Amino acid sequence: MRLLFIWAFMCTVHTVLCTQEDVAHGGHGKDQHNPIHKEHYHDGEHDSHYDHEAILGDRQLEKEFDEMEPEEAKRRLKVLAVEMDSDKDGFVSRQELIDWIMNSFRKLDMEDSMEQFEECDENNDNKVTWREYLSRHHGFNINDYKEYSNEQEAVDEFTKVLEEDKKKFDAADVDKDGALTKKEHVAFLYPADFPHMHDVEMERVLMDHDKNGDGTITKEEFLADTDKNDKELVLVEEERFGDFDRNKDGVLDKKEIKDWVLPDNNEAAVEEAEHLIQRSDMAGENGKDGKLSIEEIVSNHEDFVGSQATNYGEFLPKDEL
Repeated sequence: MRLLFIWAFMCTVHTVLCTQEDVAHGGHGKDQHNPIHKEHYHDGEHDSHYDHEAILGDRQLEKEFDEMEPEEAKRRLKVLAVEMDSDKDGFVSRQELIDWIMNSFRKLDMEDSMEQFEECDENNDNKVTWREYLSRHHGFNINDYKEYSNEQEAVDEFTKVLEEDKKKFDAADVDKDGALTKKEHVAFLYPADFPHMHDVEMERVLMDHDKNGDGTITKEEFLADTDKNDKELVLVEEERFGDFDRNKDGVLDKKEIKDWVLPDNNEAAVEEAEHLIQRSDMAGENGKDGKLSIEEIVSNHEDFVGSQATNYGEFLPKDEL
């Protein structure tokens, strides 16, 4: 009877736990903020689908913009450019563009969170309880967990993951009413954006990776979950470790661990803003000025239509689109 209960329990929690880990952390390493913010370049080539998905948050809408006549795209982009220019001086400064992109990131996270929130909110009371969150998902196949030597080992691992997930749920439940509001649900899915979620995330990662309990993560601990037979993956993960180990002392300290598991959206927004300015800032009498006029933005509409900065559906009234 006990084994039957455990199996039924795992049926309930398996998919949600795997989905939560994939969404919030991007699989191995648990460091991806949002799956929509993936690599901008692959093998040195620009990925336009990255831009379109980041802008629109909707693959069907991306296709519509891909098929749009250039003049219509320019018309819509001009309306956006005027909105980006918050001080109305006729130019979009670097900081204005960064602020716009940051807002776009937040809206994209909210959109993704809302989709999952609505699926979980079974009684439509605008809250998601832990029971609702778990009950939405079903299905368990022991063959998916062949790395475990026996069923009890798999049960123990899921118990551990469930305990960690519950701590995260409780941290997101700011008002402590046992359920997540829409805002709390975003914090649960994307803890990097919410400082009150950082401690529980850091605790989880240290428990998972810091095997000697010294508060740091060595390269060996970082690579522990990597398939050693996949030489290419090992090289990629070793390079990632080197990127996070900024002081090159061979271990990740708490600041470096935080950069790994709680990446700052501001850095990505700065990179994207600088990318757009570099592409669109045309040299005039005084050379490039580091800001964009409305005309420069419109003239480079293909870059902006494919940019995380221009999330059409979120920022403009439908009648203007």
